[in-house]
Amino acid sequence: MRPKALLPLVPLLASTACLVPGPHGRLAVVAPIPVPVVRMGYVDREPPPRRYEPVPAPPAPDHYWVAGHWVWYNGAYAWVPGAYHRRPQPAGVWVDGHWDRQERGWVWVEGHWR
Repeated sequence: MRPKALLPLVPLLASTACLVPGPHGRLAVVAPIPVPVVRMGYVDREPPPRRYEPVPAPPAPDHYWVAGHWVWYNGAYAWVPGAYHRRPQPAGVWVDGHWDRQERGWVWVEGHWR
Protein backbone atom coordinates (compact mmCIF):
# COMPACT_ATOMS: atom_id res chain seq x y z
CA MET A 1 0.00 0.00 0.00
CA ARG A 2 1.29 3.45 -0.87
CA PRO A 3 1.91 5.87 2.06
CA LYS A 4 -0.39 8.42 0.40
CA ALA A 5 -3.31 6.03 0.85
CA LEU A 6 -2.93 6.41 4.63
CA LEU A 7 -2.87 10.22 4.63
CA PRO A 8 -6.64 10.57 5.17
CA LEU A 9 -6.29 8.50 8.37
CA VAL A 10 -3.59 10.73 9.91
CA PRO A 11 -5.96 13.36 11.42
CA LEU A 12 -8.13 10.60 12.87
CA LEU A 13 -5.16 8.79 14.40
CA ALA A 14 -3.59 12.00 15.66
CA SER A 15 -6.80 13.06 17.38
CA THR A 16 -7.15 9.84 19.36
CA ALA A 17 -3.61 8.66 20.10
CA CYS A 18 -0.64 10.21 21.86
CA LEU A 19 2.96 9.38 22.68
CA VAL A 20 3.94 9.03 26.33
CA PRO A 21 7.28 8.26 27.96
CA GLY A 22 7.65 4.55 28.59
CA PRO A 23 10.23 2.51 30.45
CA HIS A 24 13.88 3.16 29.66
CA GLY A 25 13.13 6.50 27.98
CA ARG A 26 11.25 4.97 25.03
CA LEU A 27 8.03 6.46 23.71
CA ALA A 28 4.83 4.43 23.61
CA VAL A 29 1.69 5.02 21.56
CA VAL A 30 -1.34 5.33 23.83
CA ALA A 31 -4.92 5.69 22.61
CA PRO A 32 -7.85 6.29 24.98
CA ILE A 33 -10.30 4.23 22.90
CA PRO A 34 -10.09 2.10 19.75
CA VAL A 35 -9.93 4.27 16.64
CA PRO A 36 -13.35 4.46 15.00
CA VAL A 37 -13.21 4.26 11.21
CA VAL A 38 -16.07 3.57 8.81
CA ARG A 39 -17.03 -0.06 9.42
CA MET A 40 -20.61 -0.21 8.24
CA GLY A 41 -21.75 -2.52 5.52
CA TYR A 42 -20.12 -5.43 3.77
CA VAL A 43 -16.85 -5.60 1.86
CA ASP A 44 -16.67 -7.82 -1.21
CA ARG A 45 -13.04 -8.91 -0.77
CA GLU A 46 -11.10 -10.62 1.97
CA PRO A 47 -8.83 -8.44 4.13
CA PRO A 48 -5.06 -8.91 3.87
CA PRO A 49 -3.29 -11.00 6.54
CA ARG A 50 -2.70 -9.22 9.84
CA ARG A 51 0.66 -7.42 9.91
CA TYR A 52 3.35 -8.27 12.41
CA GLU A 53 3.90 -5.46 14.90
CA PRO A 54 6.62 -5.46 17.53
CA VAL A 55 4.97 -4.69 20.88
CA PRO A 56 6.84 -2.04 22.86
CA ALA A 57 6.98 -2.11 26.64
CA PRO A 58 3.80 -0.70 28.23
CA PRO A 59 3.94 2.89 29.49
CA ALA A 60 2.20 1.86 32.74
CA PRO A 61 0.89 -1.36 34.35
CA ASP A 62 -2.74 -0.40 33.66
CA HIS A 63 -2.21 -0.28 29.87
CA TYR A 64 -2.89 -3.11 27.43
CA TRP A 65 -1.63 -3.50 23.87
CA VAL A 66 -4.45 -3.59 21.32
CA ALA A 67 -3.08 -5.03 18.08
CA GLY A 68 -3.40 -3.21 14.79
CA HIS A 69 -6.03 -4.19 12.25
CA TRP A 70 -7.27 -3.55 8.73
CA VAL A 71 -10.15 -1.14 8.10
CA TRP A 72 -12.11 -0.59 4.93
CA TYR A 73 -11.56 3.01 3.95
CA ASN A 74 -12.38 4.78 0.72
CA GLY A 75 -12.60 1.60 -1.36
CA ALA A 76 -9.46 -0.11 -0.04
CA TYR A 77 -8.06 -1.72 3.09
CA ALA A 78 -5.90 0.55 5.26
CA TRP A 79 -3.83 -0.55 8.26
CA VAL A 80 -4.49 1.03 11.66
CA PRO A 81 -1.43 0.41 13.85
CA GLY A 82 -1.71 -1.08 17.31
CA ALA A 83 -1.60 1.10 20.42
CA TYR A 84 -1.71 0.90 24.17
CA HIS A 85 -5.10 1.49 25.79
CA ARG A 86 -5.86 2.09 29.42
CA ARG A 87 -7.77 -0.82 30.93
CA PRO A 88 -11.29 0.23 32.01
CA GLN A 89 -10.91 -2.02 35.07
CA PRO A 90 -7.90 -3.84 36.56
CA ALA A 91 -9.02 -7.28 35.34
CA GLY A 92 -10.22 -6.03 31.93
CA VAL A 93 -9.40 -8.29 29.00
CA TRP A 94 -9.39 -7.05 25.41
CA VAL A 95 -11.16 -9.23 22.83
CA ASP A 96 -9.66 -8.43 19.40
CA GLY A 97 -11.89 -7.24 16.60
CA HIS A 98 -11.87 -9.37 13.48
CA TRP A 99 -13.19 -9.64 9.94
CA ASP A 100 -15.96 -12.21 9.62
CA ARG A 101 -16.97 -13.87 6.34
CA GLN A 102 -20.73 -13.82 5.87
CA GLU A 103 -23.03 -14.57 2.98
CA ARG A 104 -23.04 -10.96 1.73
CA GLY A 105 -19.29 -10.42 2.16
CA TRP A 106 -16.78 -9.53 4.84
CA VAL A 107 -17.92 -7.53 7.86
CA TRP A 108 -15.88 -6.03 10.70
CA VAL A 109 -16.71 -7.24 14.22
CA GLU A 110 -15.55 -4.57 16.65
CA GLY A 111 -13.14 -5.44 19.46
CA HIS A 112 -14.29 -4.85 23.03
CA TRP A 113 -13.35 -5.07 26.71
CA ARG A 114 -14.77 -7.79 28.88
